[in-house]
Amino acid sequence: MTVHRVASVIACTAAAAAVVGAQGSPRPAKGQATFESYSTAVLVDVVVRDGKGRAVTDLTAADFELREDGTSQSIGSFTRVSRGSGIGINVALKEPGAVTSIGTPRPPDDGTPEIEDRHPSVTALVFDSLSPEAVGLCQRAALETLPMTAVPNTRVGVFTTAPVVTPVQIYTEDPTLVRQAVRRITAVGQSLRPDLDQLQALRERREALDRQAQNVLSQTSTAGGGGLSGTSSNIGQVEMERHVAIGQLRMMQAFDVLDREQRGASTTNALFAVLQSMIEMPGRKTVILFSEGLPASPALESNLQAVIESANRANITVYAIDAAGLRAVSGNVETRREIDEAAKERLRQLSSPSDYTDQPIMRLVERTEDLLRLDSQTGLARLAHDTGGFLVSDTNNVRAALRRIDEDTRFHYLLTYVPANTNFDGGFRTIDVKVKRPGVDVFARNGYRALRQPVPLPVLGYEGPALAALDSAKLANGFPFSSTAMSFPEASRPGLSPILVRLKTDVLTYEEHPDEGTYDANATIVARYKDATGHIVHKTSQHYQLSGRLSELEATRKGEILFFREPTLLPGTYTVEVAVMDGRGPRASTRLTTLEVPRTSLNDLRVSSVVLVGKAERVTDAKEISAGNPLYAGDVLLYPSGDDRFSRAVDRQVTVFYTIYPGAGFAAPEVTLELQRNGRSITTAPVTLGPRDAHGRIQQVSRVPLAPLSPGTYELRVHARDAKSTLMRSAFFQVKD
Repeated sequence: MTVHRVASVIACTAAAAAVVGAQGSPRPAKGQATFESYSTAVLVDVVVRDGKGRAVTDLTAADFELREDGTSQSIGSFTRVSRGSGIGINVALKEPGAVTSIGTPRPPDDGTPEIEDRHPSVTALVFDSLSPEAVGLCQRAALETLPMTAVPNTRVGVFTTAPVVTPVQIYTEDPTLVRQAVRRITAVGQSLRPDLDQLQALRERREALDRQAQNVLSQTSTAGGGGLSGTSSNIGQVEMERHVAIGQLRMMQAFDVLDREQRGASTTNALFAVLQSMIEMPGRKTVILFSEGLPASPALESNLQAVIESANRANITVYAIDAAGLRAVSGNVETRREIDEAAKERLRQLSSPSDYTDQPIMRLVERTEDLLRLDSQTGLARLAHDTGGFLVSDTNNVRAALRRIDEDTRFHYLLTYVPANTNFDGGFRTIDVKVKRPGVDVFARNGYRALRQPVPLPVLGYEGPALAALDSAKLANGFPFSSTAMSFPEASRPGLSPILVRLKTDVLTYEEHPDEGTYDANATIVARYKDATGHIVHKTSQHYQLSGRLSELEATRKGEILFFREPTLLPGTYTVEVAVMDGRGPRASTRLTTLEVPRTSLNDLRVSSVVLVGKAERVTDAKEISAGNPLYAGDVLLYPSGDDRFSRAVDRQVTVFYTIYPGAGFAAPEVTLELQRNGRSITTAPVTLGPRDAHGRIQQVSRVPLAPLSPGTYELRVHARDAKSTLMRSAFFQVKD
């Protein structure tokens, strides 16, 4: 390694591996970039039906009552909306553009605005991970409903969720393309779910072994101890077979939970993508989900709630078709069997002299609760009901259900109100719409997340308070933390813009529970990127739960949370906003910084951000090295310091890291370092570049000795020049004694 010094101020080295320290590793995660609109006036789509399921179309504003979090709200505007057609039920017989009258009586002439919505309605047909039998049934139901000829003002898209969300047909007004897409839907591969007949056979086998063991014990008692050796052998054989059966049952239950949670995560992620495809579209927006179940387990609860809130924020109504119900097989049968099995297991515990301390009753309670949540209809019912739609289950008559969905699309009421509660703190607020007329059913979204500014979907529940802190008129500064936003124009990802947030855990508020000997705390980190127009183009977050034994609390306070993400952005200038929320405080801190993502070509010279290095870690396990992480230089992981203040007595030098990307066909550029203070150049030094790595990059580390520098603020500039262009990147730092 060659070290060059100029005026004893700047030292340049050719390899990043020269810096080694000890620290945890920031792990990358993918983000999402989406848009939506939002204002402080809340819009609520409402559908009202009578006791026979017919649409009620003659209501006035005086017939409605609307409450938010239980508090009555003043309805602002009230409008009846009608359109010629929705997804096309029997529309081949209608004249193009004609307004369809639904139900009787006609709306009264009371001065209420009634508009014919000329914006195209938008419907997404989403086929979840379906079995072969369910695919055929859902396809037939959809094809019987879809029109044969074009329908004015109607757009339909077709999506599948397996193995990832795929647009089989983008939104189109051509019914032929939609029908062709529906026919192309295929079944998914074999799931991990156990065969129900095999599972029931195992249960019966275990019960038989239980009876056999009891009979052997009874015979031993009757014989008065005679033939004890043979009896013991029989008991041992039965016990061994019984434990094998128990192990197989537990294995199948574990596979069942794993499969349902995997399918639930896949479905919710796919729904996020479908919702994002619709949020910018005007008009009535509808999602029809054909699914065999949407688990609502504790692990997926936040995902499901985020889907519901995302749909509500974008005014999208979701209708769920339970494909399991189409087969006339009740999804509750297996749940009842498992609950019965839990009860039997408890009786075994009470009656058996064996030691069951490793199988407490709480395990059975948790299993039963998990099954109730994982029932095929639980998540689907919540998703539909909370977004103003409904669930179709336990029926083969899907055509009638789709006709109702079409009627909802063609006629509904629009209510708006300005919330009386003007404190937009990011909390969830419930909406309750009622109609004074008796004997009717009201369908409307159940609430919204109280945020002032438009936020990319999804908005997870834990993000609300942190996002509200970012929207506040004043920056919060409840405790210290650091954030570093960077640009690394990699060949495979020219817009790569990593961010690292560092939070010392001693700033958090901890709740101690002496009776239980435990503690807990939690923190939320949210980062969002705004473009030059102020629109949010990307959002990413993480919730952290800290808990343990009280004896471990002091060690926990000495830790650090590292939040690392690698979003990819389009060229432009961005404001990067970061909020950290101390959940137990509750306190918040926010930071703002500016990031430029250059417009570059892979044929041109490119230079990354200049990163002030705090620590570094040599990674000895090759499996731990992330080749896509730009902060890895060989087997060394570099950590941005997060602090631009350096002490001459403690730090002695400033270490910086940057990456040179030579233009295609050009030799390595000339690189020079320049140190400035107050706009005046103090010194310059040429840089001896290291070799290009396997990706064609030149990763470089440079050091600035602090001893010759007096206290103050300095700018370190990196100048790079080749035959075609000249670039400059810089970093500021402060020197103190």
